[in-house]
Parts: sequence; structure tokens; C-alpha cells
Amino acid sequence: MTKLDVKRYWFLMALVVVLPIGYLWPEGGIRIRQAGVAVPMLVATTLLISGFTLDTSRLLGQVGNLPVILFGLGTTYGVAPVLAYLLARLWGPEITGPGSLGFHFVEAVMILAAQAGTLASALALTVVARGNQELALILTVISNSLTAVLTPLILKLSVGAEVVFPLGAMILHMALFVLLPVLVGQIARRFLWKAAQPILKPLRIVPQLIILVFVYTSFGGAASYLLDASGLLLRFSGTCVCLHLFLLAWTYGISTLLGLPQSSRTAVVFCGSQKTLPNAIYLWDHFFASNPYGAIPMVLYHIFQLVLDTLLVPWVEPRR
Repeated sequence: MTKLDVKRYWFLMALVVVLPIGYLWPEGGIRIRQAGVAVPMLVATTLLISGFTLDTSRLLGQVGNLPVILFGLGTTYGVAPVLAYLLARLWGPEITGPGSLGFHFVEAVMILAAQAGTLASALALTVVARGNQELALILTVISNSLTAVLTPLILKLSVGAEVVFPLGAMILHMALFVLLPVLVGQIARRFLWKAAQPILKPLRIVPQLIILVFVYTSFGGAASYLLDASGLLLRFSGTCVCLHLFLLAWTYGISTLLGLPQSSRTAVVFCGSQKTLPNAIYLWDHFFASNPYGAIPMVLYHIFQLVLDTLLVPWVEPRR
């Protein structure tokens, strides 16, 4: 492999190393997740860098791109839940009544499917792939802002569950870890952009390193869940794999038909196919604690979206 190849594909080589480390030595990943502020701070760091490299004039232009935004939100809160429900009925055990294994299976899958797009990896991967990070930021912020209303509605319609989000806490979380880092990045850009030119290349590597941390954390946190439910693992894996692959194909196909440029397609593909994990864990802990399998599909899907979408980066990244 040439020097250029190593420079270009170091991230994929690092991913190959991180996967077995996360599975064999999960303690570090578990500690990162248990330190409640660690993951939000990593997300904030990604958004800070995005805000610093963000061209505000392009951001304002993306706000008016209403058909694309509606398509992304429709995929997250419409296409994904409907398909997930059909796949859960196809892959899952037979439903013999409330509390049966089949019911728990569908319920666990719908907890995942009702979630907003992820704030962390979708935006970070868009930045790494040199996609339209302005559009990605808008899609993720709007998606997560609507979750307090649309996620409970989806769960009510699909499994009859009554869910109420702590709206005040969610608004505060969005303000501190999403909007504030972007704002600080924009202010810093105004005063430091010219001085920062020599360090822009290493600065753009930081989101890639954060993605590797997310992958390691996911594998570390997933080890116990996967071992405890080995009997249902194939069913849950099949559901999650099919769901994510379909969403990738759906978002890429429709965005191509809409005539979106490659950078915008990249943003729509990552933002429309990924699901956030923290809200799903919260829902399971507070409203579905009686479901012993509630965490499995969300963890499996989280791992799969990180690994597969990371592998897709060199193919969606524009060639020099």
C-alpha cells in the first residue's frame, strides 16, 4: 500500500483495530458511557468544529431547502417506523398476546424506530466525508427538536404505549450541547479563521477520532446485552440490518431522483438512516423496563450504523 493509500484509508484501518478491542476489552467503553457527560461533550466537540468550519451564508441557504428537509424528516419519522414494524413482524416470534415474546420483540424494535436521527455520528460522518454539513446540522437539530412530540405518537400508534418526554430537560440539553457549541464555533470563526488555516487539516481529523471513540463505546456497552440474548440475536440482527440497508438505499435513491448534488446526498443519507441511542435508552429505562430485550435492537442498530456508514465514507467522499 502506498503512502497516499495509507493517508487516505488510515481511518478504515483504525476501525478494524477498534472493533476487536471494543469487544475484548469493553471496560473503557462502559466507563465512557457511564460518565454521563462524556458522550454529550464529544458530541459538543464535533458540533463546535462544525460551527467553526461552517459558512453561515450556506447555512441560511439550506434553511429554505424545504422539500429536502421534509424528505429527511419523513424518512426518520414515517418510512423508518413503518418499515421497522413490518420487519419486526416478519423476523420476530409470533405475537400471542401482551407480554408475549413476540410482543416484546416488536416493542423493542419500535423503541428504536421511533427515535430521531443521531446528533453525533451523522453530522461527524458528513463532515468527514466532506458532505453538506449545513444541511446535516439542520436535519439533525429539527429531527431532535420534534422527538418530544413524534416519538410518543409513533409508539402510541404502533404498540399502544403512553410515553411523555421531559420537555424542559430536552430543551436544555439541546441548548447546551447542540446550539451553544455551534454558536461558539461561529463566533470563533469570525475572529480566528485566518489564523487557524495552518491547523485546519488536523482539526478536521478530530471528528474522525470521535467516531472511533463512539464505535469503541458501542462495542463495549453492547457486549453484555448481546451475550445475554444470544437466542434472539439473529432475529434482532436481521431486523436491524435490513432496516438500515433499506434506509440507506431509500435516502440515496430519492435524493438522486431529486437531483441533489453529491454533498447534499451524503448529508441526507447519513441523517435519514441513523437513529439516536441516548433517547432510546432513556425510553427503555423509564417506560419499558418490563421488556427484557428493549436495549438489544438499539445497541445492534447503533453498532451497525457506525460500522457500515464509516466504511461508506471513502465511497461517498468526493474524489480530489
